[in-house]
Amino acid sequence: MKKYQYLDRRGTFQMESPEQFSYLYFPIANEAGVLASVTPTLGGDSKLGQNAFLLEPVSAENLHNNRSSRNFWVYEKKPDKEEGAVWSATGVSAVQIAGLFGGKQERTVLTAGMLWHQIKRIGEEIGLAAEITSFAPVSGERLELMKVVLTNQSNQERHLTPTAAIPMYGRSADNIRDHRHVTSLLHRAYLTRNGVFLKPTLTFDERGHQKNELVYGVLGIEGDGSMPDGFFPVTEEFIGDGGNLEWPKSVVCNEEPEHQAGEEIDGYETIGAIRFRELVLAPGQSAAYVIGMGYGVSIEELTESFTRFDSAEKFDRALEENRKYWKERLNIFYETSDTELDNWIFWVNVQPMLRRLYGCSFLPHHDYGRGGRGWRDLWQDCLALLMMEPEGVRTQLYNNFGGVRFDGSNATIIGTEPGEFLADRNQITRVWMDHGVWPFLTTELYVNQSGDLEFLLERAPYFKDAQAARGEKRDGIWKERQGCQLRTAAGEVYQGTILEHLLVQHLTAFFDVGEHNHIRLRGADWNDALDMAKERGES
Repeated sequence: MKKYQYLDRRGTFQMESPEQFSYLYFPIANEAGVLASVTPTLGGDSKLGQNAFLLEPVSAENLHNNRSSRNFWVYEKKPDKEEGAVWSATGVSAVQIAGLFGGKQERTVLTAGMLWHQIKRIGEEIGLAAEITSFAPVSGERLELMKVVLTNQSNQERHLTPTAAIPMYGRSADNIRDHRHVTSLLHRAYLTRNGVFLKPTLTFDERGHQKNELVYGVLGIEGDGSMPDGFFPVTEEFIGDGGNLEWPKSVVCNEEPEHQAGEEIDGYETIGAIRFRELVLAPGQSAAYVIGMGYGVSIEELTESFTRFDSAEKFDRALEENRKYWKERLNIFYETSDTELDNWIFWVNVQPMLRRLYGCSFLPHHDYGRGGRGWRDLWQDCLALLMMEPEGVRTQLYNNFGGVRFDGSNATIIGTEPGEFLADRNQITRVWMDHGVWPFLTTELYVNQSGDLEFLLERAPYFKDAQAARGEKRDGIWKERQGCQLRTAAGEVYQGTILEHLLVQHLTAFFDVGEHNHIRLRGADWNDALDMAKERGES
């Protein structure tokens, strides 16, 4: 089954025919908030969070069921024929999919490194090769970038018309079925010189119906900076009657784009379908295109972000910056008698960073919850950071202790800011038996490595909400407006030492026993289905 091989000692690998693995995908993310996944055929999704998906949300089964993908089409005019040829640079056309098992499978090679992904495809029948590189910049822009390079591998000129086509979902994952059509009526698409922008008027999700302030965009430009020819921003117009995203009428029939910069289109499912000018590729000649998919508070902000990458040269420079950045961040190396094992373990280095970015959700096989990290994640991530980025761990540890309740349990909703813990709006009482273990193990390692015994005597606040008595009672006096920190009768925030926090967590668990005098099992993701575990489980 194994088809990949490592190319260096930093985890860079190569793999032939990756599309033969139906559930394969790769993370594309940055610390500005872009959370994406990309498959060998450029499927997957992109989002900032549960309520802000640029591309339609996918779970594992959607990877082979969903026609929605980042596609790049090429129409070739045949000088001696009335009909032209149609080719997808990502392999997602009805003809290419049909050829997968009929001896007409195209040659593909995947090359990927730390959060950058490249797929090469050879279309022998059309005489073209495509190289598509994807990454999210580390310079702070909320963008996913994609560069497409088309190369004429035949001995004849090729007359080509390229079209980028990226369906724009532009709303909450809740709307996959709930109000899917209604929310499309709220879509407002705006066309500029080089992009399709979507700003729905309202958001429909668990937060209620609110005015939307987020702009989604798909921007495109030729590698030399030339602007597109026009747009097909309405999905039903792009695919045409009877067509679909794997065989769209506007591409197959080489239709002229009817929409131009300056237009606004209201109330339809939106697609970032960008038509580039017709070109002639001589044998061996290449043409490049840069696509940006992203988020902004305004069209102007998103457009300005894209200008930093809107040429092949700028793209390549940013990609090199990405590689350098992650090379410096991932600073633990392994050397055993097995270099393949060394490379595999090197990928483990990036896992705590990915979890810090993605939380417990937002990759196709991690489709539970609505994002965010859990209590264990905070401490386990610190364990890894003690090795890779030790200088900031003390502050993170201190902030994390602010999530401990005075009854030894802890907050279960973790905010986006350091040390931010939120009251459970769903009022679902959950206590886990092992939650006290992780602060102890992580703090113990920190103290042993640093010798910083004084940390144990630092004073930190406790978390407070309506949950009390280790989840078995509710505090009817507490109100959310009082804030989520434990206060004295005089209204002052109470603070106890880090050592006190550790003792509280362990002593309460030690005495919270079942009928056999073992610690009660309480809640745990791995025993939710066990009958009576919550009532009678012990460990």
